[in-house]
Amino acid sequence: MATLKLEIQGRPGTISLRTFASVISNSFRILDDLDSGISRQPNGSLNWVVKDLFVHSLGLLIQPRSKLSDKDFGPEVAKAFVSGLDQIEREGTTPPYLSEEGMESVRRLLKTIGQDGATGLTTEYVGKTTNVTIQASANIEQLIGVRHHSIGSIEGRLETISIHGGSRLVVYHNITHKGVTCKVPADLLHVAKDHLGRRVNASGIVHYNGKGEPIRVEVQDLRILREKEELPTIEEVSGSEEDFTGGLTTKEFIQSIRDD
Repeated sequence: MATLKLEIQGRPGTISLRTFASVISNSFRILDDLDSGISRQPNGSLNWVVKDLFVHSLGLLIQPRSKLSDKDFGPEVAKAFVSGLDQIEREGTTPPYLSEEGMESVRRLLKTIGQDGATGLTTEYVGKTTNVTIQASANIEQLIGVRHHSIGSIEGRLETISIHGGSRLVVYHNITHKGVTCKVPADLLHVAKDHLGRRVNASGIVHYNGKGEPIRVEVQDLRILREKEELPTIEEVSGSEEDFTGGLTTKEFIQSIRDD
């Protein structure tokens, strides 16, 4: 089974217990957030176990254990953890499958760099290594917090519903798969509950970060979108115009023209 490596860079004997605890706790919050987004299981699909500890710097090796009998999302989650931190370090953009809460955990994780003996972080999974520096800590400040807002909408898949601290949803964006927090009024909450896992369009006041990415929507309207397999075919939309196509369906008529 593949192993995820978490390592705090710095001289042994200088890294504080508070820093070590912060790295571990926030890393697990990030893994749980990624797990929910990737597996579509609101309570997550994985348990993580410690395989080994090492002290030449300070770190540990961990492995995922699936709670599901028919699917193991561990490899995808571990890969997303390493590549996500790499994306923040190199590109300064929000990685896929991280919600607003998940990004706050990343921010707390990165704030440990340069503090109490920690000079950097290293993550590794199946040969992919990411060295996280203070640059990532600077980059994430552009991704956290609202810089401007406007009327608009987002489309994506509704995967999470929470009523703690007010009714909110997490919708994973169609293109980026980034988790966008959607605050909904009580009268729309029952609509969301009935359509968990469906594609939706959430419109209202959209809040953007410093990179122009949507991070939150104050929802005024929530529309349930049809899946691809539910969309009508060409024949169902256009039917057959006998006077024009000679009794052929639109698809058959177009094919006949191509064959000529």
